[in-house]
Amino acid sequence: MHVSERLLQLYAKLDRQTRDVVQQRIEKNLAAGKSLAASYHELTGETNDSLSVEEKSATDFSNWLKEGKTDLDLLTYYVALLEKSEMLQSEVVMPQTIGPTPPPLVEPVVPKAMTSEEKVESEAETPIDPTPTKPRYVPESTIPSRTERMKSHREIKPARPLKKKSRGWLIGLLAIILLSVGGYVAYPMISDLFEPSSTPTVTKEPATPEPEPVAETKVLEEVWIGVKHTPLLSEPNSEDVVYVADIGDRYDVLEERDDALFLDLGVNNLTGWVSRDEVVTEWSGLSISDPDLLKWLTVGVDQVYLYEPAEAYLEMTRDQLVEVVGEPYGLDSDDLNEYLIYNGIFFTIQNGRVEAIDWPSTIQTKEMFLKLGEPTYEIEDGVVYESQNYSLRLFVKENESTRVRVTKLDN
Repeated sequence: MHVSERLLQLYAKLDRQTRDVVQQRIEKNLAAGKSLAASYHELTGETNDSLSVEEKSATDFSNWLKEGKTDLDLLTYYVALLEKSEMLQSEVVMPQTIGPTPPPLVEPVVPKAMTSEEKVESEAETPIDPTPTKPRYVPESTIPSRTERMKSHREIKPARPLKKKSRGWLIGLLAIILLSVGGYVAYPMISDLFEPSSTPTVTKEPATPEPEPVAETKVLEEVWIGVKHTPLLSEPNSEDVVYVADIGDRYDVLEERDDALFLDLGVNNLTGWVSRDEVVTEWSGLSISDPDLLKWLTVGVDQVYLYEPAEAYLEMTRDQLVEVVGEPYGLDSDDLNEYLIYNGIFFTIQNGRVEAIDWPSTIQTKEMFLKLGEPTYEIEDGVVYESQNYSLRLFVKENESTRVRVTKLDN
């Protein structure tokens, strides 16, 4: 067992008075200074080979106690003498006279090896008061009996707890002030409820809701035929055909109905109805130049009867045309135009002048025709190119042959 643990056990076993006796004997023996082994032999009459032969003094021992027992030689020496405490105590003669008591030695601090157990012992120990005890106090008057004390106890009333100052009056005062102010403010409104009004009540008539704005529909002024051929009728949904219009024909709009438009045909005050589904209202117009269009005519169609450039024929009257080309092989007409038919070509006469030239059967295909560029208007069986003064059209027939027409535009 380690010497520090033995010290803890001895401190727990021995009282303070016994330890003080041992410490006094040690200081007295070491007063002149000597080895610890020799001091132990003088105090106990026994030999202990484990003790140091180094010389120590009473001052060294006292400082060792105060500084925390850090010297292992003194610790071993001190523990060995505590184990012989009965022997040392029996040889001590306590003084009989009461004199000044020397100040108690400071209890040494336990080394680090002494943990919580020693701390508990140190706190539990109380210094012995060597002063003589005082005589017991004797009261001058007799202590009252239990019965007498109970009688007086009945007359003692328990103390009442101090009442906290109530703030109820303050809250009530605030409530009264608020009610007063609210009543003052609300009085005029309340009084009006019980007094008849001096001014007559005006009954407001319900406002007539304004009609919702109707989106204005743009009035059509002109349209273009958007299919290859379409009949213009004397009345909507009738079977009386006034004229058969072709793709790209332009007409002024005289009247609109739900699904039909009333058109001015521009000749002899003729009019006709057409379905809205057969016309377009937006027309892109110019898509090719006059020179390019006229140049294509010199190579794209039969030139047998074109003794003059095509644009020259579109400036002729009927008589001038017959004089140049000769009498036609056949004639045809409707309420709008007269048609002079030749071999592989015919001329449309309107108001006595050449309106259009048609090649009823050509070698052109739609794909070949579209090489002119982006058309003005195109459908599956028809294409329209427009320049500033002319309109060039291609009609695809049921047998896949094509008809080409050139027309002078009215600018």
